[in-house]
Amino acid sequence: MKTLTPNWLRLAMPMAALFALPLTLSAETITGKINGHECAHHGASCPVEKLDPHIALESDFVLMLDNGDYAFLPNLSRDIKVRYVLDTVQIEGKKHPRFNSIKVDIFRVKQGDKFVTVWTQKQADFEYKALYEDGYAWPGQQVEPLNRHDKPAS
Repeated sequence: MKTLTPNWLRLAMPMAALFALPLTLSAETITGKINGHECAHHGASCPVEKLDPHIALESDFVLMLDNGDYAFLPNLSRDIKVRYVLDTVQIEGKKHPRFNSIKVDIFRVKQGDKFVTVWTQKQADFEYKALYEDGYAWPGQQVEPLNRHDKPAS
């Protein structure tokens, strides 16, 4: 027995499948400076130097862009952000569509005439798994060479 499918159903099924697919966000490369959140929120660039006691009072650090905007880096530890405060950095990651935050995939710091990779999400995931799940690796073992991601400064 042959059944007839209504026209609206034939159109609705592919459209539902299309909208059911997750939206993919493309990775972007963004350059800026690491700054304290309170300072960035008030439009100031502080601390004045790397050993400024003000650093201890900052709750978080953000990527300060040239135009005065800033973005949070939620998956990057505070230790990494503090270590490179006031440095020019390059972030490769995905911007959140609603909030001013970036999920960092690769974190580079400008040293001389190039950006040197100091942290990757892939390496952090590897170290977490080695430490807390399988125990087959040791601290500092690299899943891939970090300098593979280095880029010349532009």
